[in-house]
Amino acid sequence: MKRLSGKPFALVGVNSDEDREAVKKVMADEKMTWRSWWDEGNIDGPIHTTWQIQERPSIHILDAKGVIRYKNISTEDVDASIDTLLSELE
Repeated sequence: MKRLSGKPFALVGVNSDEDREAVKKVMADEKMTWRSWWDEGNIDGPIHTTWQIQERPSIHILDAKGVIRYKNISTEDVDASIDTLLSELE
């Protein structure tokens, strides 16, 4: 995500693993610098339920107005999707 440094971009995560402390360790070990919320250790937690997440991982990309523009996209499409939205802001 270094290439997006200084751009109007934020990455956030939601995690539903049961062991919250293990999640924290993985995040530290992998040097994950983005904010990630723990969803009560299950896929029926309030965040997953509100967003109607059906599969994991699930990638949603919102535009600057908070509108979901890409839902359940593949990891291969993330960069192009972000670049498209950033170019719309220029």
